Amino acid sequence: MKLYSPFTRINNGINAWFTQPEVNAAGNVGIFRIVYCLFYLWHLSTLSYDFLSGMPSFYVIEQVYLVRYFFRDFGASQSPLFFYTLESFLVAALVLLAFGYKTRMATIAVLLIGGLLEALATSVDGKRTLTPLVFYIPFFMTIMNSWGKTYSLDAIIKKNKTGSSIDTHSSNWEYFLPARALLILISFLFLNSAIFKVAFGGDWLSYSDMMSNFFLNRNIEAATYDLPLNWLAPFLAQTPFIYLATHLTTLLFETFFFLSLIHRKIRDFFVAIALLFHAVNGLWLVVSVTPIMISYGIFINWQGIKDFFCRNHKEKFLTENISPKWLIGLSLFLATLLGLLWHSDLGIRALFNLNGLIDWRTIWYPIFPVSIGWLIIILIDLFRQLRLKIN
Repeated sequence: MKLYSPFTRINNGINAWFTQPEVNAAGNVGIFRIVYCLFYLWHLSTLSYDFLSGMPSFYVIEQVYLVRYFFRDFGASQSPLFFYTLESFLVAALVLLAFGYKTRMATIAVLLIGGLLEALATSVDGKRTLTPLVFYIPFFMTIMNSWGKTYSLDAIIKKNKTGSSIDTHSSNWEYFLPARALLILISFLFLNSAIFKVAFGGDWLSYSDMMSNFFLNRNIEAATYDLPLNWLAPFLAQTPFIYLATHLTTLLFETFFFLSLIHRKIRDFFVAIALLFHAVNGLWLVVSVTPIMISYGIFINWQGIKDFFCRNHKEKFLTENISPKWLIGLSLFLATLLGLLWHSDLGIRALFNLNGLIDWRTIWYPIFPVSIGWLIIILIDLFRQLRLKIN
């Protein structure tokens, strides 16, 4: 019995970590579902997968084998209409998911259609960073279906049938389980990135001026794509303290992100740092990993934000004043309308990116000050708790 006691303690520790309460878990994932759908629709409004139609085979640089059995040419022989149709169905599924109607089925549709489109696109662009958006998040949510329990038509329908509802302030761990699975995955990917930067052929420790050259090269790329230049790039590239600090902190961040698994406060600290890190990269270094932004969104206390701005708002407004049948009809109507008109000349897509105002770069402008403010609040709270423990 003593032989197995260490494994028993490890197993109990893992169970305790997964099942620890999370503040406002039920409401957070419900609101996050809506944020996720809006973000995904914005993303789709800025691109189209029809570029794969007629793509020469020599452009295929990475083979996604699960897709290869169905599309041997990775979609090159398909007409643009094929991709337009898939995108329209994906848009319709996202609208239904935003309303929370038939949430699990809508999530499965988003997972399958979005995953197929991205798998085909990955065959010609292996450096895409869309996997969390199109696969990990909907996959974990399909298993648990926790984000359909609150702020959804499914929740309203269930309440009208049974008279029971879920408290949006519930801290039950089950609602947050997909987020914890995602956190483990992100931690692993960051650690894996750090390892390959310094080992297995990685040369980050071999060239101390790597970030210096990086600042200048990115400025050249910005000029090539007619993007705003980083006027500080020459100064940064000639200041060893800055480019060496950037070099080192990047490695440290990726290496120690796994510490976010220890405690919620540490997790919030690393998430705020990550948002700030990606915002700086996107705004000034022309490094676009914008789709990964939504991965961090699942760890934000959306219910707390909603309570702060809507303290006097009646949460029963929809169930008391609007019939669920009308809401279901509205969701189906909007899903059909947006799906059919997504590729029309009526400017439906432009509504989600404000006619091009919100793109992969400008979306970071509000994130930059928010991440700084959030980081300051977290640090103040951490120092306050540390001071109380010392006293």
